[in-house]
Amino acid sequence: FVLDGTLRIPCAFVTHLGACIDDKTPLLRSNDALNKQGLRLLKNIKISTDAKAIHSFLGWEQEFFVIRADLYRKRPDLVNCGRTLIGKLPRRHQQGELNYFAPPPDQVQTLLNRAQAAMLRLGVPMAVLHNEVACAQHEMSPIYCHSSFSCDNNVLFME
Repeated sequence: FVLDGTLRIPCAFVTHLGACIDDKTPLLRSNDALNKQGLRLLKNIKISTDAKAIHSFLGWEQEFFVIRADLYRKRPDLVNCGRTLIGKLPRRHQQGELNYFAPPPDQVQTLLNRAQAAMLRLGVPMAVLHNEVACAQHEMSPIYCHSSFSCDNNVLFME
C-alpha cells in the first residue's frame, strides 16, 4: 500500500542461518507453534479432533496523553525524551471516574475523529475512542482481529 507517497511492502527478514532480524518473524513463528501444539492438545484430549487450524486473536489499545503544543514545548523532558520524567503525584481523593465518563473536550474529540478517519483510510476500523482515568489521557482501540494483522495495525497507529 502507499502511505504519504511511500510504497510500503510488508515483509519479514531472516538471515541465511535462520535468525530473524525483524519484529514480525517471532510473531509468525509463535503463531505457527501455537497452531501446531494447540492442534496436538485438542487431539490428545479428544476435543475438536477434526480441527484444521488454531488462530490467535489480539485486541490492542493505545493509551496516550493529548497536550497542547505550546505547553509541550515548555517541557524539556517531553521534547527530548518523548515521555514525562518530572511531575508530581495526583491529589488525594482525585475522582478518576469524573474524567473517565466525561465526554472528551471538543478539540480532543476532533483530533480523535481525524485519527479514526486516517486509520479507516488505511483499512483499520477503530472500535473505541474515549477518555481514560488521568487528566488529558485518552484511548483508541481497533476492532479485535487476527494477531498478525493486529500487530501491523498497532504499528500503523503508532506511526
